Amino acid sequence: MPAIIEGPPEPGEPTPPLWRRLFWFVAIALASTGAVATVAYALRAMIIP
Repeated sequence: MPAIIEGPPEPGEPTPPLWRRLFWFVAIALASTGAVATVAYALRAMIIP
């Protein structure tokens, strides 16, 4: 069975391009903001009749 989680990169392996690292950072930031907003509005809808 292949490993699902990858280990750390090898010592001589090049890092991914900057645009790819920034894309992941922005994608995770937007997803977490959306999740927090969804939970906040759901809680607000339950509290305010």
